[in-house]
Amino acid sequence: MTKKVLLWSGVGGIAVLAGVFFMMRERSSSAARQAGSVEAAAPAAAETGARPLSLSPGARVRNPVKVAPAEVTKIAGDIQVVGTVTFHEDHFAVVGPLVSGRISRLAAGVGDQVRRGQVIAEIESSEVGQSRAELVSAKARYSAADANLRRENDLAEKKISSSRERELAYAQWVTEQAGVRAATMRLKAIGLSQVDIDAIGKKDLGGRVQIHAPISGTIIERKVTLGQGVERATDAFKIADTSHVWVTLDLYEKDLARVHVGQEVDTRTEARPGEVFRGRVAFIVPVIDEATRTAKVRLEFPNPKGVLYAGQLVTARILADEKRDASEVLAVPRSAVEQVEGKTVVFVERDGGQGFERRNVLLGMSGGDRVEVRKGLVAGERVAVEGAFLLKSELLR
Repeated sequence: MTKKVLLWSGVGGIAVLAGVFFMMRERSSSAARQAGSVEAAAPAAAETGARPLSLSPGARVRNPVKVAPAEVTKIAGDIQVVGTVTFHEDHFAVVGPLVSGRISRLAAGVGDQVRRGQVIAEIESSEVGQSRAELVSAKARYSAADANLRRENDLAEKKISSSRERELAYAQWVTEQAGVRAATMRLKAIGLSQVDIDAIGKKDLGGRVQIHAPISGTIIERKVTLGQGVERATDAFKIADTSHVWVTLDLYEKDLARVHVGQEVDTRTEARPGEVFRGRVAFIVPVIDEATRTAKVRLEFPNPKGVLYAGQLVTARILADEKRDASEVLAVPRSAVEQVEGKTVVFVERDGGQGFERRNVLLGMSGGDRVEVRKGLVAGERVAVEGAFLLKSELLR
């Protein structure tokens, strides 16, 4: 009996010790979990609760920081798409001879600036020489017919000649006059100006004919050389007025309803960072490409400095029309947004304007000069909209 009591007492003691051991182990695990939670929370806190920024009074005077509230407003999202610069077809010309012949003189080359009407080449053509000779003959016949008609009129008034002879003289005069007009029109059709035509008979120009620039601009290509034989309508020169250019976009079908002719567009290039070119939508091709499900959209841009080049890739932002498809969102001015260490941030005013807090934000669509903030701000919070770059520099010191 005594042995049984001792046995059960030993078992009970072991059970008590085991319970104490497991309780201590559970407490240790709980403490470790709490410590881990604190350590994990530290980076998150550091990410959103960055140290407050303050500027010295002198810095604030030299570089004042302006603030504006985050507010709920209507935005119709801009559309951003990559496009290609092309020549403006209304300011572009392909020039060539209108008759066959041989290049006898070149007056301009690639890169030359030319004016409308300027001579850029001359051609020696037997066809032109023959047409000039025909005009000289036509003028001689007309002169003879004109003199004959005056004589017949004079004789008819004196009753010396019959009316029949006068009528025949008049018919001949009309025929020869038409011959002069026909020869003149033929010369104009092969490229001679009125000045050149008026000079025929006064000086011997042979079969030479000049090629004139039809527009003012820059010669971007010349395909002929001195002495080269050319045929009718050979493409000899290409001239472009680069003060106006087009940009061609491929716009997805789903975005077409948000774009209309006359809508303003901002364009940027990698070649000129920070510079914005303002243009407008000129035409939307009413055809959807079956393979890409896109439509061609043509933009027009003034290019007075010639800094946009044909073939250049650009990033175009079609500015939203707030009268169409606008929705209410929380937004801030675009100038308030900065990039810090790969994160999108704004600087929120604190302590009545005495300091600023960096705040990570998640952006949504943009429209005009405002951008949607989907996460990180609440309506009414005031953010730096001018001088945010100064705060960024202070943060990175």
